[in-house]
Amino acid sequence: MRVCLLLVLAAAALAQPAPVIVVSVDTLRADRLSAYGYRKQRTPNLDSFAERATLYENAACATPLTLPSHASLFTSTYPYENRIQENAEPVPAGAVTLAGVLKQHGYRTAAFIASVFLERRMGLDQGFDEYDSPFDFRVLSPMSGEMFYAGESRNPYAVRDRRDGSIVMASAIRWLAAHKGEPVFLFVHLYDMHLPYQHGTDYDAQLGYVDQTLGTFKQALVRGGWWDRSMVVLLSDHGESLGDHGEANHGYFIYQSTMAVPLMIHWPAGAPGTPAREPHPVGLIDVAPTILDALHIPAPPSFHGQSLMAAHKPPWVFGESVHAYDAFGWSPLRSLRIGDYKFIEAPRPELYNLAADPGELHNLAAADGARVQSMRGELAKVMSRLRPKGPAPATNLSARDRALLGSLGYIAPGPQTAASGSRPDPKDRMAEFRLYEDAQVLLYRRRLPEAIAALRKLVTQHPRNTLARRDLGGAYLEQKQYARAREELAQVLLAAPNDYVTLYQLGLACEHSGLLKQALGHLEAACGVAPDSVPCKAELDAVRKRVKPN
Repeated sequence: MRVCLLLVLAAAALAQPAPVIVVSVDTLRADRLSAYGYRKQRTPNLDSFAERATLYENAACATPLTLPSHASLFTSTYPYENRIQENAEPVPAGAVTLAGVLKQHGYRTAAFIASVFLERRMGLDQGFDEYDSPFDFRVLSPMSGEMFYAGESRNPYAVRDRRDGSIVMASAIRWLAAHKGEPVFLFVHLYDMHLPYQHGTDYDAQLGYVDQTLGTFKQALVRGGWWDRSMVVLLSDHGESLGDHGEANHGYFIYQSTMAVPLMIHWPAGAPGTPAREPHPVGLIDVAPTILDALHIPAPPSFHGQSLMAAHKPPWVFGESVHAYDAFGWSPLRSLRIGDYKFIEAPRPELYNLAADPGELHNLAAADGARVQSMRGELAKVMSRLRPKGPAPATNLSARDRALLGSLGYIAPGPQTAASGSRPDPKDRMAEFRLYEDAQVLLYRRRLPEAIAALRKLVTQHPRNTLARRDLGGAYLEQKQYARAREELAQVLLAAPNDYVTLYQLGLACEHSGLLKQALGHLEAACGVAPDSVPCKAELDAVRKRVKPN
């Protein structure tokens, strides 16, 4: 089958390379599509992308966060090896991407982005001739995975961090019309399935809107003559827990509710013999090599995924999340799926037979210790193979800023290794995590006294929860309780000395307390971490004018 398909696609490429269109529907669970067996609601337009296509029944992302998952998709590398494991960790310059490879082979490349998490400054624009992402969030906080507005407003939420899928699709359709007859690679990103919902009261209602949006796009592809001659890939970067295992959204755990994703590859007309459904487990890391294989373009050596057109399918599927570690200091989670069995490495390991237990409700680790040991050994081999080359990226603190922090009494810790088993199991910290999420809701609703009470309770019970303490300091700052804000933020800075948010807020607290020299030091350090932050620069200039020379 593979030889025949390659011959047909290669012959077609001699006349004109097949267009490639990749559509990513952020936060879309595979089991919510009727094509994947959902019965409560039909998704006819999304399902229609499976026409003359292969639907991969058991596809999974590498990590349940937007930027790291897309970085893995387009570089065909795992988050653990490329070090892009949080939303605020940019793709480094010089990365080899699918867009870059296709551009080298004569393709016009364009991307239309719906969320700040994939904005241009995050580095995924590499290889694209046009990268339409009208956002301006230049200030990053890897500790929490947040991004902040860098414009004139002092409110980090003063501009939109997303745009509607209909707007994204309209722009993409116009771009296709302007490049008809050319070899094109188009990437379209939709964010409508991500909270907060804009077109429905719940997940399924929102999905109905997305289904209509995809239907409009599909019709445009058909009318424009693109559908029959293009390779069209429909996928999601991760799913959504929707309360499964106690998780409301995604990023914390690595169960199938957030790791299993839809994947459909529509083949150009004339491609014979492709299976309608493929049950073998595959990963999003395999998508880029598959596209290149179908186009008869060699995959670069840095691509670690495997073409799904090959006779031998990937032997295992790897997954991870280090968000609980980065945000709260708890254990990272990593998984390996081999056939029907999925092993999760954690302080209390987990083993599931996904064929018999797709909801991962019955942990077999205690009953099948031999399989646990075998899969743990395989995971260790995978981790060893994927180990990043060279040292960890240097902190974005300059030597001057590091010295400045030292003069203020803060010492930056060295790089840490996120090792499973040496830290609390995220499963055992769900009560703490839910309390933190409840406090976040109160902050979002501007119920600051209640949020402060919840955060105080949290840090009293769990004094090492640095993220909760930072939020508590920020809430005190908004309430003009500057002394308390300084106290909490100073403790945070001991654990996270290069966190922009902490430095900036501590500078403000000191400024309003009349501690101008301390404010100056903190704001200088904050601007050193985030040199593009307009509010930080403005505040720093104001303090400099007030500080009397010695």
